[in-house]
Amino acid sequence: MKGFKVVKIGGSVLRKPTDYTFVAQKISDNLPNNVCVVTSAMKGHTSTLAEVFLDATSTPDFYNFERFVGMGEVLSAILFESVFKKLGKNALAVLPWMKQWPLFISLQNKRPLSSVKSNELREFFLLEKSKSIAKKYFPELFGAYDIIIIPGFIAKDGRGRIVTLGRGGSDISALLVGELINARELVLLKDIDGIANLDPSIEKEYTRIETINSDELGAIASSGAQVVNPISLKHRNKLKKMKVVSVNSDFLNSGTEISFGKKITVKYSHTIYSVITFIGNKIPETHGILFEISKILTAKKISIHSITISDNILALYVNDEKASCVYRSLSPLIARIENLKVLNIRRNIGKVIVRSLRFINESGIIKKIVVPISREGINIWEILSVHTDIMVFVDEKDLRHTYKIIKKIFEGK
Repeated sequence: MKGFKVVKIGGSVLRKPTDYTFVAQKISDNLPNNVCVVTSAMKGHTSTLAEVFLDATSTPDFYNFERFVGMGEVLSAILFESVFKKLGKNALAVLPWMKQWPLFISLQNKRPLSSVKSNELREFFLLEKSKSIAKKYFPELFGAYDIIIIPGFIAKDGRGRIVTLGRGGSDISALLVGELINARELVLLKDIDGIANLDPSIEKEYTRIETINSDELGAIASSGAQVVNPISLKHRNKLKKMKVVSVNSDFLNSGTEISFGKKITVKYSHTIYSVITFIGNKIPETHGILFEISKILTAKKISIHSITISDNILALYVNDEKASCVYRSLSPLIARIENLKVLNIRRNIGKVIVRSLRFINESGIIKKIVVPISREGINIWEILSVHTDIMVFVDEKDLRHTYKIIKKIFEGK
């Protein structure tokens, strides 16, 4: 299966019944065939269903609750099928009780679904049955229909029971379906025209970003932007292109285009660092520390490569060649700033960087890295995790060996 597009319709563009006709017309005008639509429920519908069920019974059984709250997406899919047909399109909603249903998963735990909108992490893996069904039925479906509609958010387990992918799960559905049918592009249809450089809900003067890569998207999504459920990006494997567009635009020629690269990147920095550490107390509550540090180092054109702050420690990573200058320049702050007591320096520190969309909300990933390194007798100076990136700091003498260990963990090399 090649040449198909998946269009994921967000709940933010489905606020009232007439929106279904508007969205369907927009898709029909721009993508007349070979389209798989993955739809969310109407805005607020899932939360309403959850509230209704919980009001009826304070101790719901897991599977009935899962089945009930997923009906919003099913209703959306049925409604879209009817609307597309009214517009003259040959459309079919593929629903969980049909033989062509493609999403089968094995849930790793039965954590209760949140009753409020959020991006939930649900541990599951896709069953092989999904691939075989997609391969068996979907070429035939695309040959017979212009548009296939699949309700997002829901799947079936190995015993045929309806389960959900967690709140925010329609984005996950879209990624999974895109991978299963080997889609050439995933289009996220939203109420904003692409990804902005500022949050439009806070700052009205913003600029649309035309192109970004998947690493940038992962950082943007996992740091709070409501662009795509960051957890969904963990399921990307072969998909090459994604686009975020507004339902109110010409979405073939607008929005933000996302390109995907390597699934996991492991590299080490060629810069050797020194760690300049302030020790004191109530450091986060002490105003002006970072301002004073930045003012001094900016005047000397010295960059800060990383900052770590805790209750009693503030550590700066700087180029090792500049370390003595940095130490001398910052030492007067001990006397000038309240709560700072001692300034230390540790030289010759190396850094290994591991980057992957799969690290977003990934449990156990730090242990996976730390244990093999510790078995080699290597002391980790510090390990930092920020969204898609994990940075491992070790003594320079251990840098190459640490890099090889981490590369073997993730790439088998």
